[in-house]
Amino acid sequence: MFFSNPILGALMIFVVRVLSIAISTVRVLIMGRANALFVAVLAFTEALAFAITFGQVATHLDNLWNLGAYSLGFAVGTWVGTQIEERFIKGYSTVTVISMGKSLPIIEAIRAAGFGATRTSGEGSHGTVGLVHAVVQKRDAGRIAEMVEDIDPKAFVTVEETRRVSRGFLGSGRS
Repeated sequence: MFFSNPILGALMIFVVRVLSIAISTVRVLIMGRANALFVAVLAFTEALAFAITFGQVATHLDNLWNLGAYSLGFAVGTWVGTQIEERFIKGYSTVTVISMGKSLPIIEAIRAAGFGATRTSGEGSHGTVGLVHAVVQKRDAGRIAEMVEDIDPKAFVTVEETRRVSRGFLGSGRS
């Protein structure tokens, strides 16, 4: 056991579990984008923390402090990991908009907001449509979708993760 005091032991399980899950979240998010050795070190750390904390909980299932700390640590660790992603991990999304008759005001609004965008035309099930593509930082994808919604509530909007970006205009979205 970590400590003879059950509350201190549970606190230790909670802290290690929060760190472990935050590491797990970051590891999954950067896999394929970061150095493979760094990702492997994160995986090792995550597995070690899991083994230690799970071992304490599994061998003392009658200790509700440990069980609660383990579960709460998982939840808080997930939240911490997503906060780390939002603030520190640069990622991109491609926002694709399909609109009947309103693609020009949509692309003008996107560009006015400081983002780059490309407009093309296509054939939809009900005739000609405008397609707008914008590659933006993940944190800005929701903002673009809201702008589109304001202009054309009937527009079809998809947001996809973009794994790699090179060249082109990636605006800051600050205007």
